[in-house]
Amino acid sequence: MRRKLGNMEMAQATTNEHFPFNAVIVLRVTNGPSEETLKTLLDYMQHRHPLLGVHIQKEKNRYFFVSEGTPGIPIKVVGRQNNEHWKHVVEEELNCKLDIFTGPLVRFTYLKASDNKKESEIVITFQHSVMDAISGAHLLHEILSFCQEIESSGDKDVMEKFKILEPLRPLPSVEAFFPPSFKGIQRKWNVFLFILRQMGDEFRYRLRTRGKRKAPIHPTAKCKILPMKLSKETTDVLLKCSRKKRITLNNLFTAAILMAVHKHLYDGQARPLRHINTADLRPYLNPPLDPQYFGSYFSMMLFTVRMKENPGVWGLAREISDIIYSSLKRGDKFCANLLSYQMMQAVFRFKSFRMAATAMSFTGPVMLEKNYGKIGIQDIHAFVSNFVVGPEYTALVNLFDNHIYWDILYLDSDMDHEQAVVIADEIRTILDSAVKEKS
Repeated sequence: MRRKLGNMEMAQATTNEHFPFNAVIVLRVTNGPSEETLKTLLDYMQHRHPLLGVHIQKEKNRYFFVSEGTPGIPIKVVGRQNNEHWKHVVEEELNCKLDIFTGPLVRFTYLKASDNKKESEIVITFQHSVMDAISGAHLLHEILSFCQEIESSGDKDVMEKFKILEPLRPLPSVEAFFPPSFKGIQRKWNVFLFILRQMGDEFRYRLRTRGKRKAPIHPTAKCKILPMKLSKETTDVLLKCSRKKRITLNNLFTAAILMAVHKHLYDGQARPLRHINTADLRPYLNPPLDPQYFGSYFSMMLFTVRMKENPGVWGLAREISDIIYSSLKRGDKFCANLLSYQMMQAVFRFKSFRMAATAMSFTGPVMLEKNYGKIGIQDIHAFVSNFVVGPEYTALVNLFDNHIYWDILYLDSDMDHEQAVVIADEIRTILDSAVKEKS
């Protein structure tokens, strides 16, 4: 296999050349699989999914996925020390580059339970160009289903059954699946209009933030994590309120993280703030892509939100909803994807500004069973590396087993743990107040 990277994939590859840029998924389980089962699993996964068996080759300014010469997926087995051990492992993984030019673009760590304990963690680290949130959730289902069948049957021939499954065909980059209005001459026109809108937004943003606080850029930084789990009761009420008010959870959570950062980092002053959101492209492609096909089929959307003093969360969520709806209706998600490589090149060339104040991605419900045979799922977490010119406060949010999980990430050069906790508590307070606020 030799396949040229698309624009978003190149943006992620070039980011990895400057800073560690990994996505890390944590599967916290009881009665975890054996080491032998996991090692067998990795052989199967690399056989089944083309992008799990590639490295990146760079030729001048072009990048390619290449399968020939890529080694097997590595796994490190570590004795689990305590319930907090996985957090330290995740931070190490977020801050340690994958060697994308040797490959593979994924690695596993298994925090194995001691003899008298049932808990363990499977930590999966991958370069974002080979997997997005949708395919990441499918990966977890495949892992758990495979381990369940291997360990419940005890039949060595089970692996042979998996091997007869044909490898999935390699797919081209996302641009090949764009709708007709974002191909050929029409695409150039739409991109031109998008650039004009972005230039206008940039001019207005600079004008309205003149003399106001600018996020500092530090020469070095390490990623730190802060998981936050909402109760079933809070989750249930938020879901009901969101449906009743016809505001998506994504827009509500965007409002919450902006309000918290606005209050604690920007003194609550009236001013614009920038936020990065993730747009899943899979449903809008031609044809729509099934989750079993791994790849980077999303777009990073940058929005400017005019923050007022003491905004109401539902009112702000509606403003954000209108901004996002208009943008998506115009097809800006395709334009942002097409220009992502050039944008990241500019960010790293100048290193003169932070990309945004906040970033948040709500991946929605994680469609997994609570138990796969004897293996039980306790929690699921996911994080993406940040870097010195990235947003000041970021989070991946998912819904699993009637709980909302906020997987928050910050840089130690921006704040200490105590301040990160203060902002996280503010988000919790805002969401608690959202179910009481009349709007």
